[in-house]
Amino acid sequence: MSKILEQVADVVRESGRVTGEIPESSDLYAEVGVESVNSIAILLALEEKFAITIDDTEFVKARTLTELVKLVAAQTGETI
Repeated sequence: MSKILEQVADVVRESGRVTGEIPESSDLYAEVGVESVNSIAILLALEEKFAITIDDTEFVKARTLTELVKLVAAQTGETI
């Protein structure tokens, strides 16, 4: 698992109140159990942790861990 993937997964677990492993391609809301009310906490935590701004529209479209990692990587310039 890449460093950025681990960091994003940690944020999702902490802010999304999810325990255990998060499959990279699983829908965070339908399959992993993240409640939509926690999505704002995830967004804000990602922006704070990586010192970036994520477009709200793009964030809403990102439903998997992989998609969130791509959003963060695009803003930070990191490779996945």
